[in-house]
Amino acid sequence: MTKASRPAVDREVWLDAARSILIGQGVDAVKIEPLASMLEISRSSFYWNFKSRQELLDALLDYWTEVNDRALRALVEPHDTDPTERDELARLRLRQLVTLFIDERQFSSGFDMAIREWARKDAVVAKEVARIDRRRIAYLQKIFQDMGHAKTDSVVRAKILYYHQLGYYLTGIKESDEVRKRVAPRYLEVLSGIKL
Repeated sequence: MTKASRPAVDREVWLDAARSILIGQGVDAVKIEPLASMLEISRSSFYWNFKSRQELLDALLDYWTEVNDRALRALVEPHDTDPTERDELARLRLRQLVTLFIDERQFSSGFDMAIREWARKDAVVAKEVARIDRRRIAYLQKIFQDMGHAKTDSVVRAKILYYHQLGYYLTGIKESDEVRKRVAPRYLEVLSGIKL
């Protein structure tokens, strides 16, 4: 099928392609022509979905905030629970969080790292990354508080867990899922101070 005869694609397809290029090559490579070529479609199709490259980049940042953060947000957002069940629910959420980090089907570490690299060049993106980081740390802090830790200890534990995970991605450590699953309980025990 030629570019001219291929049907138009929707915003989601353009965003997925832009995400792929962002992860693989960085924000400077996210351009209309390479995207159209990747999708084997004429670049005029782009303008049915976006007014400009900047609008695409803005949508890509929103896409990260919404799609890549959705599973993490759903897992760690505070829930109203019976106080007698709060500790056990917090422990369960912490275990599920680590499973999410290991599995990476619903949370892409590559996308997260690509956005952070972009943030080094763009103050608006850096501001959004800082906002998301604060929100994630606040959620983790709530989990640790629900486990019975004092507020100040919970903040420190939340930051250690969060920054540890970012460091794991940043350094590019490659361990099998089996190894990560095997050592995760010990990490959680050390980070939480509680045997899970």
